[in-house]
Amino acid sequence: MFNFLNSTVLFAAAAALIPLIIHLFSKRRVKIIEFSSLKHLKAMQRRQVRRLKIRQLLLLILRMLIILAVVLAFARPTLQEGGLGSHASVSAVILFDNSASMNRYVADGDLFDLARKRTEELLTTFGEADQVALLPLDGTTGGDKAARFATAATAADLLMRIQPGTKKADLQSGLDKALELLESSDNLNQEIYIVTDRQRRNLPKRPVLSSSDARICFLELPMEAVVNSGITGVDFGGQLLMPGHEFELSATVMNYGEDDRDDLIASLFMDGVRVSQTDVRAAALAETVVRFTRSVSHTGFHSGWIELSDDKFALDNRFYFSLHIPDRFNVLVIRGDRASDFVSLALTPSEEVNQYWSVKQTDPDQLSGVNFRDYDVVILSGAPTLSQTYVERLWSFVDGGKSLFVTYSAETDVDQFNRTWSPSTGVVIDQPAKTSFSRAGYYTFSSVDLEHPIFSVFGFENGQPPGVKFYTLPELHLEGDSRVLLRFSGDRPALVEHRRGRGHVLTFTGPMSPEFSDLTGHAFFVPFVSRIVEYLAADLSSVELDLTVGDPIARSVNIRGSVQAAIRMQAPDSNVYSIPPEEESDRLVFRPQPIDLPGIYSASYLGREIDRFALNLDPAEADLSAVDHDQIVSALGARDPHRFQPDTDLASAVSELRFGKELWQLLLWIAVLLLLAEMLLARGSDVEESP
Repeated sequence: MFNFLNSTVLFAAAAALIPLIIHLFSKRRVKIIEFSSLKHLKAMQRRQVRRLKIRQLLLLILRMLIILAVVLAFARPTLQEGGLGSHASVSAVILFDNSASMNRYVADGDLFDLARKRTEELLTTFGEADQVALLPLDGTTGGDKAARFATAATAADLLMRIQPGTKKADLQSGLDKALELLESSDNLNQEIYIVTDRQRRNLPKRPVLSSSDARICFLELPMEAVVNSGITGVDFGGQLLMPGHEFELSATVMNYGEDDRDDLIASLFMDGVRVSQTDVRAAALAETVVRFTRSVSHTGFHSGWIELSDDKFALDNRFYFSLHIPDRFNVLVIRGDRASDFVSLALTPSEEVNQYWSVKQTDPDQLSGVNFRDYDVVILSGAPTLSQTYVERLWSFVDGGKSLFVTYSAETDVDQFNRTWSPSTGVVIDQPAKTSFSRAGYYTFSSVDLEHPIFSVFGFENGQPPGVKFYTLPELHLEGDSRVLLRFSGDRPALVEHRRGRGHVLTFTGPMSPEFSDLTGHAFFVPFVSRIVEYLAADLSSVELDLTVGDPIARSVNIRGSVQAAIRMQAPDSNVYSIPPEEESDRLVFRPQPIDLPGIYSASYLGREIDRFALNLDPAEADLSAVDHDQIVSALGARDPHRFQPDTDLASAVSELRFGKELWQLLLWIAVLLLLAEMLLARGSDVEESP
């Protein structure tokens, strides 16, 4: 049975009629002239004319066949049946998984190397006329050149340049690109080969192949049961980090295997030096938290990592982090009630702490000389009334990533509070606190969010906050997306957290002054206020811990003056890259590239380090659990797929799948032979017609 791969050319077959049309229009008209005594010549003429007409008819047929053969050759006719080693041209897309999960060891060796060797074997099954596209599933190798058809030799060169990646595989995008490439191909044999570890978390969200007629083939790899443990995260608990002060950091260890592990060791490295280690017992398919206590000796940038003992998948055995401790933490207290003096004293209880804390008080009418950007935390004690100019500057301060702590007092102007502060605190006051009351009754703290970093460090007995007395409270309700961290008796919100822009806003709704409560004289007051401000300033002493390799990021740092030079970024492999910076207000913004390695990155400007950040493996890549063949076939929507085991002879298996033989070369040879015959026949005709 015939197929035509370029059937649109068949319309040109009508050109085979051109020689016939020319013949009909140029046919000679015979004029009869009678001569006497020429009977024998007339008999000879009839014989010659008969012979000439036969040759002309043969020439006409040959010329029509030549045109028809050429047209058919360009239409690429194909036989459906084909023998072993003989097949029509192939358009094939190979999806090669080079994600982080492939960079591990199995019983037969390195899984990535095994996949590459298997793909090399597959490439030998293609001929010179076949089209092959090799697509790495992490998208890092080859770029646009990989996303198009080339020869098998070109694909083999690309395969040798592909390295084990650190990103997750994007199988869905790879399949979409494969189908797009095959749609542009006219070859009879269209194939998609998938070389992957079938990681469960990388399955596409829709059956991409459900409507495809391409032949789907899976190259199986020698998989084995998951035996892997990794670190999925590090947490500093919202602590304020200061030189010489111990801080606690915890690491989450995940055991992905089905057996308990008691042979693990976790080590803490600070600034490149191992400073602590501990044994880890990890239950099967469960998380375990490991805690370390450490301190640093000076301000500035610090970095480190927590490392787990080796296993067959090493990439998730380290989790990197970086810290930046400012030389001083600057706090501005804007007076609105008597409690502002107590708040300031609570923040600097000793000279040791005062070395790193700078607390300044000012009145609302003295803000003209204050630049909020010089401070890390602003405290509105008693929620004083401010002009709209300073209110807008404060909100800009918070939107930029700084923090605000608002306290209520009996002197607070409720209407002004609701107009100015409610939209960004989430607290709306319905009735002010009474200024005339009996001390016979009081409110106290009733419940606390012990999971929040502010209170997680307190060892409250039976989980109950201390019995601080408040003799009067305002009536209020909450709006927006606010979180209550502490409550008074009667289920009244006491401490409310609200996010605005990149910053935090905390609001304490109980009056702190001694005439309204005994909070300022209670032992809980100093650690309570200090912990609130430490939490609000904590973002200044630790950088992001959730950055993963490959994800686009933008870094923003404070800088004084105009940008004069490029930023130099040193990657974990010690390579240095020049990055053009951008200016946004008084901040310098840069977009690091390349960022495809886990580890510590350092950025310098004019010879001074201005930023340090850590990138880690996507935790999803550490889960090596795989689906079986039927599950991935169902997820992809593949119809009648073929499965090649690791010991399958690909050369014979693939050839048996392919079918058809293209006839265009044969037709071109036929056209050439017909042309030669036409030339010889035409030459003989010319000789006979010559006098």
